Amino acid sequence: MFQKILKKITFANIFKAIGTAIILLVVGMLAFRLYTLNHYPNFARGILPTDTLKTAYADGVLSAITWEPSVEYDENGDYFVHQPIYFPEEKTLIVTVRYNDSLLEELRHTGGGDTLQMDVSLYADGTERVHPLTYTYNYAYGIYSYRRYVFEGVELSDYEYLYLDIYLDEPDYNVAPYSSIEFYRATEPTSEYKLTSADKKALR
Repeated sequence: MFQKILKKITFANIFKAIGTAIILLVVGMLAFRLYTLNHYPNFARGILPTDTLKTAYADGVLSAITWEPSVEYDENGDYFVHQPIYFPEEKTLIVTVRYNDSLLEELRHTGGGDTLQMDVSLYADGTERVHPLTYTYNYAYGIYSYRRYVFEGVELSDYEYLYLDIYLDEPDYNVAPYSSIEFYRATEPTSEYKLTSADKKALR
């Protein structure tokens, strides 16, 4: 019985099995990469419950809009912008920023530290800079990490374009940022953002 099994195990069969395993591994890795490229976990979506938004929700007057970013990622593919949410009455804008974890390793070779120091701001119509109120850092999912920013005092109707400028370490606003993403154009359509059950729970 054992000898019959050995006779069936040829080099051709071994190479065929190894080749099949390699193909399945590569296909699986590509599928996971494509999945993570287009997938944002729950902690990277929805609202961030600021005191201003909580008060408006308690009064029953909270409404918001959202839109597809006019440009979703920078030219190097290092940073992505996802699901801007804007509250017109509260003049509050929430933006999710995602970056590839390999970026930190790349920057280490050019003198960067062990953490990614990012200065993120809005650059409106190339004339006005708006800094965020706060952000929360979320752990990595797959090959990406996420940071979420809240900008207050933003009158969206005043602007034709909004850029997300990203500087590393100590920013020098007199020079070009490390990354800049034009994620809003006034001419492009917006849609109503409907609060999810998770949003409502966070606002209570």
